[in-house]
Amino acid sequence: MRRIIEFNENWEFYKGDMEPIGSENVSFEKVSLPHTYNAFDGQDGGNDYYQGRAWYRRKFASDDIPEGFGENIYIRFGAASKRADVYLNGSLIGSHDGGFSAFTLDMSGKIKDGDNEILVMVDNSKDLPIYPMFADFTFFGGLYRGVQIICFDNGEHFKVDEYGTDALMITPSEDTVKVRFIALAKEKTCTVAIYDVNGENTQKVAEKTVSCNESGQPTEVELTVPSPHLWNGLCDPHLYKAVVTMDFDEISSDFGFRSFNVDVEKGFFLNGNSYPLRGVCRHQDREDMGWAITSKEHDEDMGLIREIGANTVRLAHYQQAPYFYDLCDKEGLVVWAEIPFISGYDSRKEADENLRSQLKELIVQNFNHPSICFWGVANEIGIGGENEEMYRILAELNAIAKEMDPTRLTTIANVGMTSTSSPLFHNTDIATYNEYKGWYEGGPDDHGIFADEKHGELKDIALGISEYGAEAVMSWHSAEPKVKDYTEEYQALVHEKAIEAFGKRDYLWGTWLWNMFDFAADNRDEGGCKGRNNKGLVTYDRKVKKQAFYLYKALWTKEPFIYVCGKRFTKRYEEKVSVKAYSNLKELSLFVNGECMQTLKGETCFVFEPVELSGGANTVLVSGNGLEDSAIFEKVESIPSEYVYKEEKNLSEAVTQWFASVTNGAQETAVKELVVNEGYLSVYDPLEEVYRYPEGFDTIQELVAKPMSLINPSMADRMKTGGAMSFHSIWNHISKMFPDDLIYMVNERLNKIKKEEP
Repeated sequence: MRRIIEFNENWEFYKGDMEPIGSENVSFEKVSLPHTYNAFDGQDGGNDYYQGRAWYRRKFASDDIPEGFGENIYIRFGAASKRADVYLNGSLIGSHDGGFSAFTLDMSGKIKDGDNEILVMVDNSKDLPIYPMFADFTFFGGLYRGVQIICFDNGEHFKVDEYGTDALMITPSEDTVKVRFIALAKEKTCTVAIYDVNGENTQKVAEKTVSCNESGQPTEVELTVPSPHLWNGLCDPHLYKAVVTMDFDEISSDFGFRSFNVDVEKGFFLNGNSYPLRGVCRHQDREDMGWAITSKEHDEDMGLIREIGANTVRLAHYQQAPYFYDLCDKEGLVVWAEIPFISGYDSRKEADENLRSQLKELIVQNFNHPSICFWGVANEIGIGGENEEMYRILAELNAIAKEMDPTRLTTIANVGMTSTSSPLFHNTDIATYNEYKGWYEGGPDDHGIFADEKHGELKDIALGISEYGAEAVMSWHSAEPKVKDYTEEYQALVHEKAIEAFGKRDYLWGTWLWNMFDFAADNRDEGGCKGRNNKGLVTYDRKVKKQAFYLYKALWTKEPFIYVCGKRFTKRYEEKVSVKAYSNLKELSLFVNGECMQTLKGETCFVFEPVELSGGANTVLVSGNGLEDSAIFEKVESIPSEYVYKEEKNLSEAVTQWFASVTNGAQETAVKELVVNEGYLSVYDPLEEVYRYPEGFDTIQELVAKPMSLINPSMADRMKTGGAMSFHSIWNHISKMFPDDLIYMVNERLNKIKKEEP
């Protein structure tokens, strides 16, 4: 029968390049898997983490393989970011392009008696034709998931390297189950059994014995399961197991019976019942660990997601660990799984093939999960401009997904400035927007206005919101929060406004906040925090739940609880303050220093005001239904400086000199107003419109891209293609690189360019 050997200890690592022969002359360090070589430089800011080749070495003896199993042996890598070449005793046995899916290589007959050596070259270089090419997160390199040796004592077994994994695909429908597998055997019979695996007693509910098709060809078996128990999301995530057995091997997988659909006006339905999807996006990395995490970290993440009561998770922006998909099945979370076709399109043919490959691997490796309802084929690919080749590959990816798996829906996440008439909205079953009202554009009250406008324009296409949110750095606080102050309070305000708007709109088939956890983005330096995207509800180390975390817990959970906001905002200078509490109770009372001040009826968000504080420390307690929570507020004389984020420009000397030269004294911009002249361009026009005019293109290149290249060449290069976003929206991302006056200079120049008649 099959033997599986966990192969994660006693590895060695070398950062840099070398030849696969002669590794004895290179100095390796000892490591265990999972491992990444960017755990620290990928999270410290500066956009300078190592992206290049590294090598892993594992020596073993032929005696380490069970006797009789060495002639039929495979090695399976959980993931290698982004390219991997694998050598056995100096000979290349296989390569893999793609940093997130498993791949399995055949070592049969290649292990020699005595000592053996596996060498793995891993490469996360920027210029590889492997997605993701560029995005707002760190691409951690390394063997960051586990490795297994899979061996057999007989050459007749099930195929183990079909798109990197066992070739077992299960399709349940009503009361039937189709089971597909591939046997590497001739004239063999297999037994297919279905088990109900929930509860204390595992029961066999169906079984059939069949003859396998010709060796290496798929065999498909259909079985009947009378009155199957449905997988029904959070309330009842019921699972079955299919087990396929022949003489010398056995494969199995959990699965579930369920149906779902999306209605343009009424949203998502699970098993025929309305089931609005409200949840979170998740990146997989962890502080000081990068992507090299274990089941312990996965369990902790799932625990936090379940604590706030989310019923769905978007696993962005790449295939995540099999263990986490299993957790989603068991916990009842509906999943959006996607490939890393993100932030732009690479026209190289090898890059197109890489997209096809990553999509096929995602589907085959995760086909049996009942939690997965959506295959995501792209994210914000129009941010740098759109073209016909982009539309072509998107349509091709959609066709691949529908052919391989017609039971699930395809979807795409588009950047908020994408026109609803764009083909990016018309190549998948359903679609969504990433919108950041109140952060990158607009205000916190604009979520509903935006959704209604786009829903009206899309008409027959179901609309969801795939990202929304704002940054919060734990140091900063304000009683009057505003955009870009990076306070915990402003992040919470944006989410309060969003949930109010989304809750009134049944047509939104799903909404996913960005993000459940802070994550590494080595190019970032915002809010006084380097190398981090701080839009998470929980800090990067998972130790602190931000205020907005409890907002969602109040909205989505049923077990009674109360949370008094401001536990880190303890020093208060106002004469009279507002006390905010989140709760899923319907009535709360406020006590200040033991005295009952107010009682309010409401839901989710309770605001007690005005509340007068005494000098010194004040105990603020909110209670209801036998529960209570409290905070200590200290009355102080003025706004505490330690709570206020002060933006510090981080300009290089070269950019400062450039700005001085272009302003040139008398030509320095005096106007401090962004003027819009009818019939002329402005910073509010989409760049694709600005770039229609040579003078507009030259303006952006001269005033923005050229100096930007002194600091961030890759970002400057992206400015060569126009997109749906306006310069005004982009300014929120890049303003720290430039003097404040630059946006006024750009606008004045654009104001002189007359638009052509439509």
